[in-house]
Amino acid sequence: MWPSWDLIPGGFHQESISSPAYLAQRLQKSQRRDPVKWCPNCQASTQTTGVTCPKDGAFLLEVDQAVVDDSLPQINTTVGNGYDLVAGPIKGGKSAVYKAHHKLFDRTVVMKILLPNLRGLADFVEKFNYEAKIISQVNDECIANIFDVGLLPGNAPFQVGEYCEGSSLDALLRREEIEMAEIITAMSHVCDALNAAHKQEYVHLAVKPNHIMVNFPNKNEVSVKLIDFYESVRVGEHVHNTNDTPGLFRRCGFPSPELLQGKRVDARSDIYSLGCVLFKALTGHAPFSATDAKQLGMKHIQEKPKPLHQVCTQKDFPAVLNNCVMTALEKDPERRFQNILEMKRELQMIAPSLL
Repeated sequence: MWPSWDLIPGGFHQESISSPAYLAQRLQKSQRRDPVKWCPNCQASTQTTGVTCPKDGAFLLEVDQAVVDDSLPQINTTVGNGYDLVAGPIKGGKSAVYKAHHKLFDRTVVMKILLPNLRGLADFVEKFNYEAKIISQVNDECIANIFDVGLLPGNAPFQVGEYCEGSSLDALLRREEIEMAEIITAMSHVCDALNAAHKQEYVHLAVKPNHIMVNFPNKNEVSVKLIDFYESVRVGEHVHNTNDTPGLFRRCGFPSPELLQGKRVDARSDIYSLGCVLFKALTGHAPFSATDAKQLGMKHIQEKPKPLHQVCTQKDFPAVLNNCVMTALEKDPERRFQNILEMKRELQMIAPSLL
C-alpha cells in the first residue's frame, strides 16, 4: 500500500501551468471546441482532437472539467469513516499515502488518496478503483488487503488497506545483505501471492522489489506481502501504452519481453518479472543495464542474462538455483515455468541446501 512509483521530475503533485487541475480551469474559460488533453509521460498538455502525444507518442488523457480541487488532508485530522491521519503524506506518482488509525476498531491502517491532479482523468480514477476490486477478489494472506474505499471532499477517491510491518525488498537490499535462504523463502511467499492472483485470472504486471514488503518477526521466520495491483490486467487483456518504453519500466519495473513487444500477457509475464527480482536479490544487480530505456528494453527482448556467479563472484550459487532463475528469465514464455507453482516447487527443493 505504500507508494511505489518514482516521482517524475517536476512531480505529478505539484501545481504548474501544465497540470490537469489548471487545464480544467482554463478549459472552462476557453471558447475553443477542442478538448484539453494531457500526456502522463512527459506531462505536456494541448488542446487537440488527436489521441497521441506529439512529443513521445504516448496516449493522451482527456481532462475532466469538473475536478479542480487541489487539496490534500492534513495530519491530525479525521477523514472518511473515522480515520485519524497520524503520519504522511508520502507522495508517489499517483497517490498520497498516510498512516492512519481507526478509533472504533483500534486498528492501524494505510490510506491512499488519489493525487488531486489525477482526479479529473477518468482512466486513473477507474484504475484506482479497479485495483481495490481486484484485491478484494484475490484475498490472500500474502497480499496486502484493502478494507474500505470511498470519496473524500474534493471528489477525492481513497482506499484504506492493511498496514504492512517491515520494509520493502528494495529498501532492504539497499541497506543490508539478506541471506540466500531468506531470499528463497520470501520469493516462495511471493509465488503464493501471485498464484492467488493467477487463479482469479489476473496478471500483477508490476512485480518489483518495492512492491514486495518483507518482515522478519522472529529468527528464521519471514513474512511477505505483495502490494500495488494498480497495473494489473486480466489474462490475455491488451495492455495500453506498451510503445512507451520508459513508462513501462517506470510502472512495471521488470516488464517481460512479450509486454515490451506489445503482445498479450498471461501469468508467465509475472514469472519473468519475479525471475528478475530474484536475480537482483541474489546478486545485487538487475539482469540487464543500459543507458536508456529503449536499449534496456531490447536487452530484455534479445540478450541472454549472465549466470549468477558471473555477476556476483563473491557468492557460491548452487547450479540448481542458477537454473531456476534462468528458466524464469527465458525470452519465450513457452520455455519458462508454465505456472507460478512450478517455480515455487523448484525454490522449495533448493531451500534445504542453503541452510
